[in-house]
Amino acid sequence: MTEPTHTAASDQQVLITRIFDAPREQVFAAWTDPDQVAAWYGPQHFDTPRETVLIEPRVGGRYELTMVEHGTGREHPVRYEIVELVEPELIVLRGEPMPEMGLPDGTVTRVELHDHGPKTRMTLSDGPYPAPVGGHAEAGWSAAFDKLARVIVAGRRSG
Repeated sequence: MTEPTHTAASDQQVLITRIFDAPREQVFAAWTDPDQVAAWYGPQHFDTPRETVLIEPRVGGRYELTMVEHGTGREHPVRYEIVELVEPELIVLRGEPMPEMGLPDGTVTRVELHDHGPKTRMTLSDGPYPAPVGGHAEAGWSAAFDKLARVIVAGRRSG
């Protein structure tokens, strides 16, 4: 289960905090294990095929995947460089500019994981985004984190 605790989008930055019913190590693994990333990354109306996920879990490594939109099959590649990685508490990704997606400049995605009793508080900041894109990014991350919560619960049941 996940408890949304704070969500805000501005013209520049997306900020989302969620509480996940799992230890930090499990949430961190959900961000760094390609099989788990494929199961949750992207909004509800997207799939991320496992064969498109490449994660090199080290500073300077790549974090890449392709989201595929239901119905249209339109592909949305996501390309990051890992610029900070502290297991199991911090992942910082620098996204490449994607003018075709309305992102003329790169973005920085920061994922911080903190103990919250037996649970994990995750805070994501992402941006900067041009004003019209920021709302879509916030909605996309929120929907993805709903899927992430289900992946974490399924992992707890099978583990």
